[in-house]
Amino acid sequence: MAVNNTIKAYSNMEFPLSMKRQDAFALDPTCVWPSLAEAQNYAKTNPTAYIGQVLSVVADGTATAYTIKNAAGDLAPLGADAVDIATDSEVSEMLSEVFPANNT
Repeated sequence: MAVNNTIKAYSNMEFPLSMKRQDAFALDPTCVWPSLAEAQNYAKTNPTAYIGQVLSVVADGTATAYTIKNAAGDLAPLGADAVDIATDSEVSEMLSEVFPANNT
C-alpha cells in the first residue's frame, strides 16, 4: 500500500548532505526494477512506497517509467507510454467529421 504524503503527517528531517553517484546505479534501490511484476509488488506491499513515486522498469534493455498513482499502489505509465496514438482510420474519420466533403 502506498502512502499519501501530501498531508504532511511525517516528521521533517533536514538533510544537508549532497549525494553523488560513484557508479552507474540508482541512489535509491527502489526506483529501478527488472520487471513490471516486481515494481507492482513493491508499490502494493512496501511501506516506503508513496503516491507520486516514480519507478522505472528495465526489460530487454529498454526502460519504461511509471508513477504510483494511488494508495492501492497501482502504477500508471509516464511519457509517451501514457498516450494512445490515433490510427490512420481514426484520423480519417475525425477529419471527415470536421471537414465534410459535401459543402452544400
